[in-house]
Amino acid sequence: MNGAPIQLASGSLGEGIGVLFDPVIIAVIFVGTAIGIVFGAIPGFSATITIILLTPVTIPLQPAVALILLVSAYGGAVYGGSIPAILINTPGAPGSVVTCWDGYKLTQQGKAVYTLAVSAFASGMAGILAAAVLLLAAPIVAEFALEFGPPEMFLLAIFALTIIPAVKNSSLSKGLLAGLFGLLVATVGNDPQLAQPRATYGLTILQSGLDYIVILIGLFVLTEMIRLAMRGSTAEKVEDETLGGYDQVVAGVKAVIARPVDFLRSTAIGAFVGSLPGAGADVANFVSYNEAQRWSGEEKSALYGTGIIEGVIAADSSNNATQGGALIPTLTLGIPGSGSTAALIGALAIHGLNPGPGLFQRSGPIVYAMILSLFLGNILIIVYGLPGSRYFGKVAYIPVRFIIPIVTVLAVVGAFAVRNAPFDLYVILVVGVLGLVFVKYDYPLVSPVLGVIVGDIAETGFARGWLLNSESWSAFITNSGVSIGLTVLISLSLLTTIVGNYRKGQSN
Repeated sequence: MNGAPIQLASGSLGEGIGVLFDPVIIAVIFVGTAIGIVFGAIPGFSATITIILLTPVTIPLQPAVALILLVSAYGGAVYGGSIPAILINTPGAPGSVVTCWDGYKLTQQGKAVYTLAVSAFASGMAGILAAAVLLLAAPIVAEFALEFGPPEMFLLAIFALTIIPAVKNSSLSKGLLAGLFGLLVATVGNDPQLAQPRATYGLTILQSGLDYIVILIGLFVLTEMIRLAMRGSTAEKVEDETLGGYDQVVAGVKAVIARPVDFLRSTAIGAFVGSLPGAGADVANFVSYNEAQRWSGEEKSALYGTGIIEGVIAADSSNNATQGGALIPTLTLGIPGSGSTAALIGALAIHGLNPGPGLFQRSGPIVYAMILSLFLGNILIIVYGLPGSRYFGKVAYIPVRFIIPIVTVLAVVGAFAVRNAPFDLYVILVVGVLGLVFVKYDYPLVSPVLGVIVGDIAETGFARGWLLNSESWSAFITNSGVSIGLTVLISLSLLTTIVGNYRKGQSN
């Protein structure tokens, strides 16, 4: 960065620190983190659902208060998902599936408190390190993003859509079809170039398009509640006397400190994978666990999955580190790094912030306050988690017959509150059922959401870039070094997915 951006960054950072020291903001971080942990500990309640349900509640609040509440709840919910995974072998969210493998085995051995302490300490410390990465990297990426013109924004949107099947190792055709569906949904409303209504069928409400917060509620919340109703609850209560004593809390902290290489490697993997568009905590978990097992040596490698604490460190360090990584592309490029940050983009828009190039210049103090709140939020995960995980874990036993109606009502009220339109209630119902079809046939759920979010960026970028480059494809993709680089990345992600699909087909 040259001198002016550095002065701008340091000035905004100073103002952000000022925002953070407001007693109301500090209280909001305490409350938001606690809410996130409780929500995350409910099986089926992911960080994405937590943010989606809280967003309508924050509408009357000041932007800084609202966004810091959501970011704090986000971090708490990511960690909270590990509690039921350890206690009852039921992940609170997809990102906690890997935690079950060793975490629940340790609970069966009477080491639940020890494992919960490892989870809390590893999660909190990983979140703090990832927040530091975000604080250092985001201003640099934001400055670089200012060089993006229309062709670069179009290619970035396409890269975001093509990398999802690559990092999730899913079908290329299903990933692209789901992304195209999202792009198609994004075209509903007035044409941004010609200001003509498009696919509105004479309905005035559709002229402003389909609100993607409403789509998120249908796709993530309603779909999950239908699935929860179909599978029911299989949670078996663990008796308190089998959890272990509080001396295991200290032992859990020492266990993480004694394994710095495992912890740092998993944190780095989580922060990196989290920064990839659409990857999320579930992908980071599997990659981190696989690498931990691969580097552990032949003898210890065989113990993974039998109740080994290195498996819990690998899963939970990477899990919470994705939070800082995922916010890098979200804030600087307007491209969500996960389903949770896709929901956060909607919240940012509701509160008048436009994620993407120029956000740090327009709203630097609030953005820096959000980033800095992650440090306190992750410290609170340790403070809450070490003595209180066993108590937070009790919410995991709430019967689904109570969870489903309460969450469904909150989802309906939230969808209506976005723009007070009864039409949106039909939208969440249709999208919720459609989400069920996507899940049943193994279409990545984050792809259509990403398609809706980047639809406007892709369309506007293509239309303007095409005209600026004299309607020439070669000029379009070679107009700058960034365009060439993005074209290479798109090609590599497509090639990687094709090779991966081929190998999966051969092994099957």
